[in-house]
Amino acid sequence: MAKKTKYLTVREVQNAYEIVILSKNVHPELEEELDSVMHMLFFQTRSHIQMDLSNLPYLPLTLLTKLLNIARDLRLKKRVLVLLGLPLSGYIYLKRFGLIRLVFPSEAILRESHRVPRG
Repeated sequence: MAKKTKYLTVREVQNAYEIVILSKNVHPELEEELDSVMHMLFFQTRSHIQMDLSNLPYLPLTLLTKLLNIARDLRLKKRVLVLLGLPLSGYIYLKRFGLIRLVFPSEAILRESHRVPRG
């Protein structure tokens, strides 16, 4: 399944589906498309979901909350949501409220997910 939508790209990677956000900012159309794709992957596959957020300069709290809810639901199904390129503010939020393990099941994934500073 390699599907390109208007604001996202979805492709199958090893043992997961990867969602790459193509937009540089979060807006209602992006959130609607993301909700649709996330629910489709949740109900129609048994794979883990990996999301690349590196194109977004910041992650609004509303979107982070949606992602945490999906991550919790995936955990109940013995699957995980891994966030790549999470902005520092999002990481600090997760750490402050003890939610790191929800989206980073291991230290290796946490290290791999950090953004490379743009120079």
